[in-house]
Amino acid sequence: MTPTFERRRRDVGLIFVAPALLVLAAVLGYPILRSLTLAFYRVKLSGGALQQSWIGLGNFERLFADDTVRRAALNTAYFSAMEVVLVTAISLSIAVLLNHSMGRAGFFRILLVVPWAIAPVANAVLWKWILNANYGVLNGLLRSIGLIDQYHVWLGTAFSALNFVLLIDVWKSVPFVALLMLAGLQRVPSALLRAAFMDGASPLQSFVHITLPTIRSVIAIAVVLQTIWSLRVFDLVFVLTRGGPADATVLLNFLAYRVTFNFLDLGYGSAIASVIFLLTMVLALIYVWMLWPRPTNVTAHKQLPILAPAAHPAQSMAAEMVSVDAQGPDQAVETVG
Repeated sequence: MTPTFERRRRDVGLIFVAPALLVLAAVLGYPILRSLTLAFYRVKLSGGALQQSWIGLGNFERLFADDTVRRAALNTAYFSAMEVVLVTAISLSIAVLLNHSMGRAGFFRILLVVPWAIAPVANAVLWKWILNANYGVLNGLLRSIGLIDQYHVWLGTAFSALNFVLLIDVWKSVPFVALLMLAGLQRVPSALLRAAFMDGASPLQSFVHITLPTIRSVIAIAVVLQTIWSLRVFDLVFVLTRGGPADATVLLNFLAYRVTFNFLDLGYGSAIASVIFLLTMVLALIYVWMLWPRPTNVTAHKQLPILAPAAHPAQSMAAEMVSVDAQGPDQAVETVG
């Protein structure tokens, strides 16, 4: 494609997406800019009117000295780290099972999507009933099989409350990430797997040395997306615990809501929301950079030297295939002869 054609194609694409960009700018752009502006003011709602006074970085200085913010940040860091690890590991395992010949039935994929298809608030209310201390299904089930002697208040202690919120969000997040990784697994060249099998590699060796390197970009995208989504968790905390017990489940996103709408401290709440926005923006830029198309150097591919036999049996025949591709059809025939 010529540069002129590419430029015209890009210009036409911008014209088509311009209306959507204008709507996004009106719906999202103004509130974001307004929130960032309020972060530099002391804003109080009094007598039905907003009282604003410029304080510069005062809200941010208060933020970094606030013990509640510090605890919410620690909760958020633990929540995000554990969720990314659990969601990635469980999703990859499910994707591998669904990619197997026995798991390719449509029923299993439909069953997988059910948790993700449930509305967020409905999902939170569902789990609130399941975890109810008096008549919840979880207590009844565990007592019926003899694992517990008496009903437990699952959301009554700091440790169990935060971890149950974490597990519930993992349960809802796994389906989408699993389908994303399943799409990545289906792109793994079957010729490489057959070559590894013929070289005597075990299924585990093929998975570690061929499958994982092939889908590493998909895994990286899933990690970035899941980190962004974990910073935005609000509905589960709001419905299940309201931040309790004793602020054990307060995350930064919920704290920004509580400070803004419960304490009516709009300036301080905007400062907390601005920190979350900046963290999310950095992760979003990383995500866009990872998906940005990069030009391929065709000439360098043609001049690729003949690869030496790979050190691992699972890679040797794959290396030979790349060598033949680098030599060209005529040289390949001579080599085979």
